Amino acid sequence: MRTAIALTTLILALPLTACGEDASAACGSVDDLKASVNDLKQVDVSSPDDLPDLQSALKAVESDFAGVKKDAKSEFSARVDAVETSLAALKSSVGQAQKAPAADTVAAAVSALSAFGTQVQKLVGDVKSTC
Repeated sequence: MRTAIALTTLILALPLTACGEDASAACGSVDDLKASVNDLKQVDVSSPDDLPDLQSALKAVESDFAGVKKDAKSEFSARVDAVETSLAALKSSVGQAQKAPAADTVAAAVSALSAFGTQVQKLVGDVKSTC
């Protein structure tokens, strides 16, 4: 009887351990993403001259997001997809602002940055609830 209880306990604990390891990797990844998004939000984009700084910060975000996709895609696919879509929109807006620097294209980039930040916050919140 004790052997059966011990075996059952061990079998039930295995998925939890595996989940904890996956969650741990995802938790670290979203921490990195959150930090790079915070850095991105600190970039002053009040003029088209600031767009190269935004582009540089965006590269760091893309790199950190790649880690999140690797670590969290299976469990948080809908949120990861939403972030990926908003990141593509942000990159497009920044690209347009660089090609045709004007107040309206910079404003579109700022708006896309805000939308992206919102999606990242939702993803971070979901992942952190499992940490």
